[in-house]
Amino acid sequence: MELDATVQRFILIFFRTFSILWLLPIFTSRAISIPFKAGLELVLSYLALDFVWAPQYTSYDTHILFVLVIKEIFIGLAISFVIRLLFMMIYAASELAAFQIGFSFARFMDPLTMTQISVLEQFKNILAIMVFFSMDCHHAIIKGIFLSFKELPPGSVVLNSNLFNYLITATGKIFSVGLKISAPVTVTLFIVELSLGLLSRLIPQINVFIEGIPVKILIAMVILSFSLGITVTAIAGIFSGIENELTKVIRLLV
Repeated sequence: MELDATVQRFILIFFRTFSILWLLPIFTSRAISIPFKAGLELVLSYLALDFVWAPQYTSYDTHILFVLVIKEIFIGLAISFVIRLLFMMIYAASELAAFQIGFSFARFMDPLTMTQISVLEQFKNILAIMVFFSMDCHHAIIKGIFLSFKELPPGSVVLNSNLFNYLITATGKIFSVGLKISAPVTVTLFIVELSLGLLSRLIPQINVFIEGIPVKILIAMVILSFSLGITVTAIAGIFSGIENELTKVIRLLV
């Protein structure tokens, strides 16, 4: 069965929109229903239908259409991967802090993501989502979707080494940026660890491992509360460059 040219163009637009939203941590949550996700993707695809310029308006062969769909999925995953990297920086920061405090030993199953996380990770995940929406980053993603159709019409992706170099470099920043965000807690707890180590050498009778856990948790909670403003500012600094990152990866796909 041969589809109409407009229907084929809508299919290509839908698969790119679907693959962009698919990897976003917000839309992967089980709190968002599948009908809502599908409805949002269909609405965005319909709105982009008249906006998108296609190289050919003739009907594609079935095999050619399949290859073009794969290309659209690749474009969408490349764009959404960059957005997910921004969240991964915050996840790395919460993981480092949780490991230093000792919360990483007490994990629970998050019903939204169906993964085992600590209390601190859940707190910073919710904080990151709140900052994300407060900065209208969801609007920036929608703008990025339409910008991708403007810069990259369906079926016009070109692979180059600069894109892979950019993705590798951006992935390498996860640990460094995460360490900067968690620095107030990790540095303070590192000093506490040194102090407890010296105390164990002076008074060997003290079980530092058992007695030190409540001390580290108390100090970590105090430092975390005082440094919350700095943490929110750092997270906002990460999300502030989301439009530039989206534009950069789209231009690298041209």
